[in-house]
Amino acid sequence: MSAVGRRAVWILVVAALLPYLNALPNDFTLDDQGLILENEVVAAFDITSFFGQDYWAGYDAKAQSGLYRPLTLTSFAAEYAIFGRQPLPYHLTNLLLHLAVTLLAWRLFRRLAGDGAALWGGAAFAVLPGHSEAVIAIAGRADLLTTAGSLAALLIWSGGGGWRRALAGGFCFGIALLSKEQAAVVPGLLLCLCWLQHRRAARRWCWTPFGVSGLVLAAYLLLRHTVLGGLAMIEIEPLDNPLVDLQGIDRVLAALAVATHYAVLLVVPARLSADYSFAAIDVSALPIVEIGGGLLLVALVVGAAWRFRRQPDIPGLAMVWLAICFAPLVNVLFPIGTILAERISYMPSVGYALGLGWALEAARRRLGSRTRRSLALALLSVLALLTAARCADWRDELSLFGAVVAVHPESAKGHKGLAKALRGAGRLAEAETHYRRAIEIYPRFDTAHYNLGILLYATARLDEALFHFERACALRPTFADAHLNRGAALFKLGRLTEAIASTRRALELRPGWSSARQNLHDIEAVIDRHGKTQ
Repeated sequence: MSAVGRRAVWILVVAALLPYLNALPNDFTLDDQGLILENEVVAAFDITSFFGQDYWAGYDAKAQSGLYRPLTLTSFAAEYAIFGRQPLPYHLTNLLLHLAVTLLAWRLFRRLAGDGAALWGGAAFAVLPGHSEAVIAIAGRADLLTTAGSLAALLIWSGGGGWRRALAGGFCFGIALLSKEQAAVVPGLLLCLCWLQHRRAARRWCWTPFGVSGLVLAAYLLLRHTVLGGLAMIEIEPLDNPLVDLQGIDRVLAALAVATHYAVLLVVPARLSADYSFAAIDVSALPIVEIGGGLLLVALVVGAAWRFRRQPDIPGLAMVWLAICFAPLVNVLFPIGTILAERISYMPSVGYALGLGWALEAARRRLGSRTRRSLALALLSVLALLTAARCADWRDELSLFGAVVAVHPESAKGHKGLAKALRGAGRLAEAETHYRRAIEIYPRFDTAHYNLGILLYATARLDEALFHFERACALRPTFADAHLNRGAALFKLGRLTEAIASTRRALELRPGWSSARQNLHDIEAVIDRHGKTQ
């Protein structure tokens, strides 16, 4: 490696690590709980289960998320076996993976756009605040792994022909696919890279990588279909993605409007949030400006693709990269499990960083080297400071959901998450207020009803607790915990016949559940002791 390359690597190491050092003391948050701390197969290091069931099945045996990410679960299990429930090593792994992705992106940029654009683009990728969720949330591991595998595959395939390179790239592509479904766009990215190299450098077209990528993708889809019984998302909750309640053109226009939020997150990442679900974004009353912005994005993508086909260059590649990566994620082609999430912009933003790096390098001709460098360093410094500040929001769930509610006061999940954190901190009155606010925003919020019932039960407000347990049972008839606690509340109220029926229902839903069996035994003992039912 040349002296210029070594200096660039050290700059990128600092850019990728320094803004996130403040995240190392952070706790487990959000999906980290279910995927790591409360995941039976992760604790048992059950590799067979990782490859043989739904991504969330270790937390909920009946989960039907439609997600298949065995290598991500394997990485969690390996850390759990070594470090247990200490969050620091998990955060450190994520940070090192982010560094690896940054260096891979830089290598790809260098091959495509030269040293200057590669350095600026790599540095921009390292510090983008929109990456904070993927890097800071341990569950963001899936995005880090799939992006690393995808970039490694593209680097190998775009570096020359030969079966060894083709198979090595296929291996990296397989790792990416088994880490997260998003890697399925890699063949499309490969086509664009090869087209650019073919037209710009008169490079001979090589079909071997396409054949290997196609075989790997087909094998993955077959495995996924065998394990999950299908290829598509199975269950999508309107709470997570309210777009599923819209039909036809209404859904498409709303999805395009939401796509403008992704553009804003990339370009002006000033209002970041860990949640954008119901009703953080009100899909029933989206501003016409946002819908128009979505239509403008479509026009820009179509124009960029047409231009790239005729005259491929770096700005065109940057735009089509964004379009290809975002296409399956923005709910336009089909709905996915979330309306919007910052973490899924991680892989698409490689294209944005490439375009930004090219623009900063090109500005040297207009502004002069010194002025360009000053402006670029100022921009990157601002982005790095925003990223460092974001680390504090993810310190723990109380900080995180406090930040969500501050940015999106209408977020039902934000209020519910804040309520849960407040309850854990012993601030019960505040917790109750936020649970009620979550239910007010989204009356069908079964877990908010259930958690509020738990809080009310603990403070001996049994009639109110019973009401919310019953609402949870009605909203989700298979909610075993709600049936169990409904039975407990009925038992305390002396309604033994109803209590025994509710407890038996919980046991039907979760056979062998020791808590349900014990509660059933206690109720039957009281009935036997009194010699009658009430």
